[in-house]
Amino acid sequence: MTKNSDSQADQAPALDDRRGTLGLGPDGEWQIRFERRLAHSPERVWAALTEPGQQARWLPGVTIEPEVGGSAVFDFGDEGRAAGEVTEVEPRRHLVHTWIWPGEPVSTVRWEIFSDGDGTVLTLLQRPLRPEPAVSFCTGWHAMLDSLDVHLDGGNPSDLEPDYGLLFDIYSKVATESS
Repeated sequence: MTKNSDSQADQAPALDDRRGTLGLGPDGEWQIRFERRLAHSPERVWAALTEPGQQARWLPGVTIEPEVGGSAVFDFGDEGRAAGEVTEVEPRRHLVHTWIWPGEPVSTVRWEIFSDGDGTVLTLLQRPLRPEPAVSFCTGWHAMLDSLDVHLDGGNPSDLEPDYGLLFDIYSKVATESS
């Protein structure tokens, strides 16, 4: 985990670090931030994020309709379900949707795509959050972004076996240090 001296969660990890950051943002609100360098064009990354056939390959149970007013549904079966509405879209640049998890305040998820040489930097930012669910959400985003990377590389994301316990422990420690 990349940790900086001022413990601000808005500081991105090194691009070769797959782990995200979580903690207080500059305005004092809890947030999650991931920044991933992907060896694919922004167009390819955008398609994986927004086309239903591709979403089904790396995000089973998830649909994001890439138009303002479209739905964003994250159905994790027994683990729960988040729903929201797409509020901003700039094709191949960014997509923003609300995240409504039962019993939690509404938060916003922002996906940003930046061209970076022969690849793309994908940034995911979710905020504001309460500290308690932030650890679980961060664990889930980590696993989903790993699935995206495998999908883009032509692999089968269902072959991944994330160590959710280890990820949860890592992000729990970071959250404790950020409090």
